[in-house]
Amino acid sequence: MSPAPLRVLVAENQYLIAMEVDRLLVEALPCEVTITPLAHLRETLAREKFDVVIVEAVLAEPENIERTRAIMESGARPVFLSSYDHLAIRGTVLSAHPVVAKPPQSEELAAAVLGAAHRR
Repeated sequence: MSPAPLRVLVAENQYLIAMEVDRLLVEALPCEVTITPLAHLRETLAREKFDVVIVEAVLAEPENIERTRAIMESGARPVFLSSYDHLAIRGTVLSAHPVVAKPPQSEELAAAVLGAAHRR
């Protein structure tokens, strides 16, 4: 019997990016992907269970902390997407979780999701 597919939430305001992340993950891993706008992150986490949540990293550390807290309180683990190459500075919330550069590459994204899922 094969393991259950990973349940992945992509919380992203740019729908085309979310669709690309969905495509890359489904091609690389046994997973079920749900897409939601970032504004609906908490509502979606309250309604459904996920193993991993992919969310946009921002420059404001308090916002990254808030998103991480909401994700982890739901029982999931975060993976951050970032357009910035300097965000994962030691001692920040991002330094403790996988960060994948935009545009995401298949192998890097799959490795980050698997790594986050196994940190549970």
